Amino acid sequence: MKQQLGVWLAALLTIVIVFSVAVFSFLPPQEASRPAEPARPVVAALPKQAGPVTVDTSQVEAALAERESIYQEQMAQLDLALQERQATYQAQLEQLQAQLGQAQHQLEQLKAQEKALLGQVAQFEAARAERLAAYQAQLEQAQSQYNARSGEAQMALQQVQTQLAEARAQLQP
Repeated sequence: MKQQLGVWLAALLTIVIVFSVAVFSFLPPQEASRPAEPARPVVAALPKQAGPVTVDTSQVEAALAERESIYQEQMAQLDLALQERQATYQAQLEQLQAQLGQAQHQLEQLKAQEKALLGQVAQFEAARAERLAAYQAQLEQAQSQYNARSGEAQMALQQVQTQLAEARAQLQP
């Protein structure tokens, strides 16, 4: 009963935690601590000038050329980094493929060894069964010989005891 109560409490606590995480993850963040700021205009007010704006095209072209050279340099650096990473990844891929080839070769060797060992085990089992049968036959033969000789010895002993009893009877008047 206590175990079931513990399970129910754990399940209830898990449901409460999941529900609270779900609720708070979908609620918008509240910024009650800061007072609401007035909305700023997106476009700044233009200064009031009466004349046309003159643009120095040489400065703009120089700035654009400088940006372009910076972008070209960054692109060259990124290309170089990309090439280095591709070379590194290719080397790692080749290394992993070589390791995989070695592992597959070892697996094939182990499978061949397993097959050879299973054949040896079968041979050993067959030899053990043959030896066990031979030993069992020898044991049965030895037991039968023992029983036969034991019976002969018992009969010889009885004969000797009978002869000994007759000899004692003749020696005693």
